[in-house]
Amino acid sequence: MPGSAPSAPPAPADLAAFEAAWSEFFAAVRRVRARSAREQPGGLSLSQLNLVRPLADGEPRPVGELAELAGVAAPTATRMLDCLEREGFVTRAHARHDRRVVTVELTAEGARVLDEKIDAVRARQRELFEELSPAEREQGATLLLRMTDIVDRL
Repeated sequence: MPGSAPSAPPAPADLAAFEAAWSEFFAAVRRVRARSAREQPGGLSLSQLNLVRPLADGEPRPVGELAELAGVAAPTATRMLDCLEREGFVTRAHARHDRRVVTVELTAEGARVLDEKIDAVRARQRELFEELSPAEREQGATLLLRMTDIVDRL
């Protein structure tokens, strides 16, 4: 606020609590990702979901674009796509305009599995949402967006 004194840095105890909560939250995210991969034989892991979700519109996309959108390196995306192609969920082809570019497209089976995974994730999000009070829901949405902005700048 204009004219107000700058806020003091957090007290060490508050910073320690934040650091502990940060570590616990990201550990929980890693656990759910690992659990998702184990529980989805023949389906998509959360990492695979993030990689192929942009293909839901039916338009082929370059591997590099998918990697960037999923926040993974291109070689990691390529390894993930190798597995998805073996499962019959995606096809890859050289782009007509530049044969150095490889594009990826969902197969009919891949589109079906993607839809199922998106539905399952949304159902779980609804369950989690229902566990929160109305005030927590509003605070949670605001805080998640704020944290996303901060983490994106790290």
